[in-house]
Amino acid sequence: MAVASSEEAQSICSHCDRAIPSSNIDLHFAHCSRNLERCKVCGDMIPRRHAEEHYLNTHAPVACSLCSETMQREILAVHKGENCPQRIVTCDFCEFPLPAIDLAEHQEVCGNRTELCALCNRYIRLRERYNHEIRCNGAPDDVVESSR
Repeated sequence: MAVASSEEAQSICSHCDRAIPSSNIDLHFAHCSRNLERCKVCGDMIPRRHAEEHYLNTHAPVACSLCSETMQREILAVHKGENCPQRIVTCDFCEFPLPAIDLAEHQEVCGNRTELCALCNRYIRLRERYNHEIRCNGAPDDVVESSR
């Protein structure tokens, strides 16, 4: 059995761009060009019989399962997490989960609901609750202290 010397001259295969021992380059090139092809998108060498599968699984545009918008596979996760109008978000006021596209309209209504402030005994809009809680001292706002 012949063992290739580490000092043997190398040639670059014109099909796959790999360094191949010069003594094997013709045989390698025949096999390589018959069985492999370069992916037009990523440049990887792919077995010809798997080229279509490689494209479909790696590069083909995909549809968002939530909104059906078609996009590149690389941005699908960001789209679903941040941009998809059908992603589920939570109302700031009632914590109800709903599609992002419906959030503004829902919060417009939901934020106008009122709750009784336990400190000042006034009804406060939910959208104003945070600021109210910061400044509420327990006395009704319309009570004016005597100057005496």
